[in-house]
Amino acid sequence: MEPSFAVGCLWFLVIAFMFFAQHHVCDAYFVPAINVFVGKMKKSSNKWLQRWGDEAVAGATICALGCNGPEMFTNLISLYTGSDAGIGVVVGSEIFNLLIIVGLTISAAPVVPLALERVPFARDCFFYALSIALLYWALLDRAIESYEAWVLLAAAVLYVCCVCFTGDLVNAIPALRPPERASEVEGSGSPKKKGKMHGIEVSVEEILHARMADAHGGDAEKWSVDPTAHGIYAEPQEGKEATESKSNARQSIGFQFDVKDAMPKPQWLGAVLKYKDLQEVVLMEMGVINLEFYHNLQHITLRLTVEGPDQRDQLLKNIKEYSLGRPWVHGYDATIVGAWQHLRHTITAKDMPLIQRLLVVPEFLIDSLLRGTLFAVDVKDVTKENRWPLCFAGAMFWLAIFSFFMLEIANQIHYNIPALPNSFLGITVCAIGTSFPNAVASVLMAQQNKPAAAIANALGSNVQNVFLAMALPWVIYQLQHDGKPINQNVAGINEGVVWMCGTLVLVIAFVLMPPFCKLSYAYGPILVSVYLAYLVLTSGETFGWWPPLDLGDLEGADEALDKALALSGRPKTEGSHAFVERERES
Repeated sequence: MEPSFAVGCLWFLVIAFMFFAQHHVCDAYFVPAINVFVGKMKKSSNKWLQRWGDEAVAGATICALGCNGPEMFTNLISLYTGSDAGIGVVVGSEIFNLLIIVGLTISAAPVVPLALERVPFARDCFFYALSIALLYWALLDRAIESYEAWVLLAAAVLYVCCVCFTGDLVNAIPALRPPERASEVEGSGSPKKKGKMHGIEVSVEEILHARMADAHGGDAEKWSVDPTAHGIYAEPQEGKEATESKSNARQSIGFQFDVKDAMPKPQWLGAVLKYKDLQEVVLMEMGVINLEFYHNLQHITLRLTVEGPDQRDQLLKNIKEYSLGRPWVHGYDATIVGAWQHLRHTITAKDMPLIQRLLVVPEFLIDSLLRGTLFAVDVKDVTKENRWPLCFAGAMFWLAIFSFFMLEIANQIHYNIPALPNSFLGITVCAIGTSFPNAVASVLMAQQNKPAAAIANALGSNVQNVFLAMALPWVIYQLQHDGKPINQNVAGINEGVVWMCGTLVLVIAFVLMPPFCKLSYAYGPILVSVYLAYLVLTSGETFGWWPPLDLGDLEGADEALDKALALSGRPKTEGSHAFVERERES
């Protein structure tokens, strides 16, 4: 079949479907399995296992797999298919995360300037700079040697150890300790918030459906849940006097927008979780009720635990009254029947948002495929939580499959539109597609009054993007091929590494400017504008509007390697620093 520009454009719709499929796997199976693992580690009697339940440690290790899973599998699959898009996806995601995610987080924060936690921020900046330096070193000869991949993977272990013991270091040095919050003093370590809802005793757990977000609710404390006809409010139970003194500072479950002295900004969900956004009430096992709130691309679950069946029936009756009977009340079905029921409800519902109606068919196709294969290990059914390893493995399998198809579709786009090389598609289109859910999650966390956590997650994700999403696939591939060097002669990658370094320097400069260790509102639009400039420059170089940036010695080393390899007649995969020097001498 001859190349066709129109066919190439149609392939963009298919690759968008692959992005949506990857996000759905993470949302519905990968992250829930990780959450179960973290929860079980928190409850473990072994102190060392309890460290894996710590949010910071889990975020730097197993949660990093959930966050960077699409990028990691894309890089792994590209090694076996020979695609140039794999490493481009990782490098492009790094730039997207630091500019777009940090920029949007600052813009969405309810209180600015945005204060950062100094020790974790300094730690993550150091390791991100180290990851860039090691990546530059590994790519200098356009080939990844076995020892280079192992050095990057060892740096991942070092980073995890530093994250694991950061809390101990801060506690040992009083000057590094941040101000204590009341919730930290009184908390018991459980993510559930206990109180009354419509007069019924419940435990409330918030679940934000997003890869990069802090999946469960924050500090442990008792809350007074106050559902009204307009929405669901909550405020801490701090005693009558404290409650009366803060009568004008009401907070929403998980989404704390009405902060005192906050700058007024438009919010996606408004000041509270609203009953008009409550679309499903899912009856789970063992007295658990899930309230599913949808608003455009956002999905938030309030998991309510009620002790007895009578209380649950009364609570459901009250919820139905306040929500005017709009939500779809049903039991959870992990099989393909549940996917069909969700499709039928979305099509027939009266108040369903337009964007959900548009996504209902692709979601049904993906959901049917996943439910048909993973129904027996679906940890969203609380009776199957002990099967989380199988759910985790199944999600990894489907992530690998969708990553393979994404790369194959990128090849089809390049075939039909030769002006778009695979390397360009990887570093721009695929990077944006795989990282966009992270951007939405970070905006939600910023609106949740956790902007510092969103920025920390973006930096930590970038560190593990290099150490895991790049190095781990390289190690796996080389173990299967006797340590054979991996060619990384990919256009635009060297320039992308320079952009990674430049964006980090820009963010650090903003942090060091007065007010120290705070980010002002103006920095948000600046970072987003820099990313748009990066896209324009990269596109112009790809289409030949202007020459590539002069990267000095880095590009000179690349050209020297190409000439040396051409003279020797040896394949590029055999390149190494020693080989370059040997060929130069000859």
